[in-house]
Amino acid sequence: MPVNRFLRNLYALAVRNLWTRKTRTFLTTLGIVLGVAVILAINITNNSTLASINKIFDEASGMAHLVIVPSSYTGTTGFPESTLGRVKTVEGVQTAVPSVQAFTLLASEAQDWQYTFGLGGSSGNRLLLFGLDPAVDQLARQYNLSAGRFLTPGERSYSAVFTQDYADEHNLAVGKNVDILLPTGVETLRVVGIVRKDGPGLMNSGAVAFAPLEVVQELFVRGGQLDQIDVVAAPDVAASTTKLAALRRALQDRLGNKYLVNYPAQRGQVVTQQLATYQLGLSFFSMIALFVGGFLIYNAFTMTIVERTQEIGLLRALGVSRRQMLRLVMIEAALLGVLGSVLGVAFGLVMAQGLIAIMGTIAATEIVMVEVPPDGLAQALFVGLGVTLASALLPALRATRISPLAALRIRGVDDPSGAPRKLGFVAGVELVVVGMLFIYVIPLRPSMVYPVGSSMVFWMLLGATLMVPRSIDVLERFVRPLIVRAFGREGAIGAGNIQRARGRTSLTVAALMVGISMVISIGAMSRSFQNDIDAWVNTSVGGDLIVRSPLEMPFEFGARLATIDGVAAVTPARYFGVRRAGNAADDLSLVYQAIDPVTYWDVASFQFAEDKDQIEALKRDFAAGGLLVSTTVADHYRLKRGDVIELETRRGAQPFTVAGLVSDFTGQGFVINGSIEVMRRYFGLNDADRFTLKLAPGADLQAVKRAIEERYGKSRHVQVETTESFRNRIRELTNRAFSLLDVLAAIGVIVAALGVINTLMMNVLERRREIGALRSIGMTRAQVIRMILAEAGALGGIGAVFGIGFGVLLSRVFVEGMKVTTGYRLEFSLPPQSILLALFIALAVSQLAALYPAWKGSRVNIVEAIKHE
Repeated sequence: MPVNRFLRNLYALAVRNLWTRKTRTFLTTLGIVLGVAVILAINITNNSTLASINKIFDEASGMAHLVIVPSSYTGTTGFPESTLGRVKTVEGVQTAVPSVQAFTLLASEAQDWQYTFGLGGSSGNRLLLFGLDPAVDQLARQYNLSAGRFLTPGERSYSAVFTQDYADEHNLAVGKNVDILLPTGVETLRVVGIVRKDGPGLMNSGAVAFAPLEVVQELFVRGGQLDQIDVVAAPDVAASTTKLAALRRALQDRLGNKYLVNYPAQRGQVVTQQLATYQLGLSFFSMIALFVGGFLIYNAFTMTIVERTQEIGLLRALGVSRRQMLRLVMIEAALLGVLGSVLGVAFGLVMAQGLIAIMGTIAATEIVMVEVPPDGLAQALFVGLGVTLASALLPALRATRISPLAALRIRGVDDPSGAPRKLGFVAGVELVVVGMLFIYVIPLRPSMVYPVGSSMVFWMLLGATLMVPRSIDVLERFVRPLIVRAFGREGAIGAGNIQRARGRTSLTVAALMVGISMVISIGAMSRSFQNDIDAWVNTSVGGDLIVRSPLEMPFEFGARLATIDGVAAVTPARYFGVRRAGNAADDLSLVYQAIDPVTYWDVASFQFAEDKDQIEALKRDFAAGGLLVSTTVADHYRLKRGDVIELETRRGAQPFTVAGLVSDFTGQGFVINGSIEVMRRYFGLNDADRFTLKLAPGADLQAVKRAIEERYGKSRHVQVETTESFRNRIRELTNRAFSLLDVLAAIGVIVAALGVINTLMMNVLERRREIGALRSIGMTRAQVIRMILAEAGALGGIGAVFGIGFGVLLSRVFVEGMKVTTGYRLEFSLPPQSILLALFIALAVSQLAALYPAWKGSRVNIVEAIKHE
């Protein structure tokens, strides 16, 4: 027979086999679909988030090839205008475009100002006023005008151009005057043009207005200062990545460490840095769903081989070689893998839309584009097909070892456990121990912690799977009395049935175990993180009220707040960005929190990570000019109390002593705390962006809040929030962040449920004759249903016991992983609710998954079943 014709026959036979077993094909394909979909959806979500952040900064700089900003950006102090001349003299620079930026608010929105925050940082509904030089700005940026005109060279009038979306939302039109808030009061700008929300219009999520550079400098008292210079390189330099990198180095050398010379997209580094660890976690958990799907695929093909033993024997007797038989089974697997992967990609594209919406709220960042990464798409297809083929390989090899004569005499022997059972309990324990050694004992380079650690988790999952077959005997004896009590005599038969197909049962239990372990582990991670968040907010977010304004407030305002009846203490705070001195542009972006050591302790405190018996000494060192450094920063730079860290300041690189280490979740932990005096002296700032108030005993919280709003709401445009409300918003953000992980855990449980359905359907088909015999001697359909539900209950019970036991172990590993990757000093906490939820899920899922197989079993025709071979 020609090879091509033979292959066509194999394909036709493979398609027929899949079509004959529609339910099994559907369930197995669905498992692949879900696994591939979740991997692709997470990949798209992560890439879309990062691409959107980069797109905003990249398009905001338009045709610029490099961007120059201060290395320590405070938001109100930039660098001298004379820097522009120094940049222009560097060889390779064609154009240097200056700008200054200030946040403000429409006067009409002063009472509705909102302060929001997420994993990507804090924000609000403030307006970014972008000051530019109309004579040169369009050499770097392109504006798509939709109405009116753009700013003209030399223009110094109080004119502004708004984005279309912002203008529509706030009822702005060309020729209309609009009042904005300033540190000195209110000023009026005239709307002269409207541009589309693209390119530079993407800045600040479209809440941006463009005005002449000198006007913005005048309004915000920023004369002689710039915040940013966009550099357009000469054509020959721009065309060469090597020359452009050399120009970047030349500019950095010319300007010194007080400046950062970056590529435009790198300016989104602060947000991406804060999201990086979270996105790693999402990617890791997305892989577990497909790992569970591998059990489903293995079971399906194992049972297919058992059912077709006689058919395989006949084919072998007719001359089909072992290699050809292997090819037939693998063709079936490939067809399933391709179908499931393609459908999984389609479903993943849909799922990504929902996950992107959730991620936008978690990150407090507008995701302006959906990016389907080609490598992510290829990865999802490859992993989906690869897992399918790998899972089908052992059953396929078993098919090649079937003796033609033995197969024709009997229907086949169900020993689907195969290789996993031979490896045994001891091998499984060894795998788990090896995984634990790599995670807890063997030192790893920081760059290898995540790849090795995540690989070891899958290693441990495989080890736990190998431990299941030997554990079933013990666990079945444990759950049998409970099943008998719940289902009666039928329960005894059903519970005993799980011993008859040990391999199939083992993999079904293993799938349930992984799903339940995910539920428990995510619960432990969430609770451990939440407990530390609670300890932090209850300590550091002290006081009773927080007063904020869209504009920075003078420190003297705190004295006025202190005069309000019921206020016992007031302390100011100021946040701004800093960088460690002497490092490349890709070093960490840090948040500096400036506080007053005199008044802070009257209102709040810090959660000290070390030297808790020396609090007074820590306070003295801090008041003397030292820094309280977060554990995340300390771990990253290997700092301890008494060490020195250099920061870039307005006075150049300055050394600061580490006064102590604190647990602090501000800026995802990338925070250092210093005194207001240090801020004034080295960073040139002399105002606050919030005041925290502590009330006197017995004071009416709402009455004091109303008094502040009535007295200063309009004149100072302040927003007053209770600290309890602020704490709750932090907790809600944490819950939202873990909600995506809950979705992934749910998908893992769903795939495990498909495995239960598949296993019970196989059992019903395999025992069709037995069910017919039981029916013939008087067993009712209801009793058949109870028998199958009892079998499912036993599966669920064993899966619950094994899953809870392994889940507790795995939850400790995951919390340890969070500690290593984030730098947080988390205390492990396992909520009892997670264990109860896991137990409920295991039992409920197994019962729900058994409904269809039980119904099918109860509908078996007695006469046909007894004749069945």
